[in-house]
Amino acid sequence: MKKQILIIVILLFTVTLFAQKTEKQSKTLSKHAVGVAAGPTIGYGLSYQYTYSRFSVQATFFPRKTSNHEIYYTGLTFYYVLVKDKKINLFLYQGNNLFCTKVEENWKDWNRNEERKKYFKAYNNNGLGIGFEFVIVEHVSLKLMSGYAYYLNFKKLSLTGEIALLYHIPSK
Repeated sequence: MKKQILIIVILLFTVTLFAQKTEKQSKTLSKHAVGVAAGPTIGYGLSYQYTYSRFSVQATFFPRKTSNHEIYYTGLTFYYVLVKDKKINLFLYQGNNLFCTKVEENWKDWNRNEERKKYFKAYNNNGLGIGFEFVIVEHVSLKLMSGYAYYLNFKKLSLTGEIALLYHIPSK
């Protein structure tokens, strides 16, 4: 009788131990995430994020090409989590977006038959602000950010709004 009670107690203890372990794993988001981001300082396009403790870094890239126009958005953003919870996180962010454009224009001139004009422009947008990360479902989160940003190579200071939707790759 004592052996049976001992076996039952051991089984109940191990079941609760495993239940706590899986519950803890599902609460924390994984280190690697992929998704999309949109914002003047974090960049536009596909995004990859790596998280270490309370710090995260996110890279964003989007190329667009038409017959006479090329645009490249490249963003690099740094995050620091201030308050971490199961469903919502409060964080600070600092975003850097390099926007490059290359244009080739053709037009007819009265004096010449045809003339072409090519130009390349690059602009840097930098921002600093605060944001919230909402855990929508187990591995999907939505980041909403707002702050101040310098636009067009530090020529204009204004408010900014950013958004990112990320899928956190489950870790084993």
